[in-house]
Amino acid sequence: MLAIINQVFELEQKLQSKGDLSAERNFKRIFHELEEMGYQVINPLNRKYSETDTDIEATLPTILTGDLRVTRVLKPVIYQRRNAETSLLQKGIVIVEAV
Repeated sequence: MLAIINQVFELEQKLQSKGDLSAERNFKRIFHELEEMGYQVINPLNRKYSETDTDIEATLPTILTGDLRVTRVLKPVIYQRRNAETSLLQKGIVIVEAV
């Protein structure tokens, strides 16, 4: 299931980067269905970065200081709910830059 979620996420990102929002409604429906199945897909784009973040793995182009933000998301953060418990299935893979 992780492979499917990652592929859908990547397709959405590619279309958005080209300014094509024609399938946005379809992606929202897909992600809603995933949530109904217990998956939570989080896009950490523009999130403030801290070295203490446990749900993302960051690539820093150089040693950075100041206000660090996620500027690109290669893989989303994915959680799964089972019964009353939520667990991290996949850490987000991101690129961080100073802004």
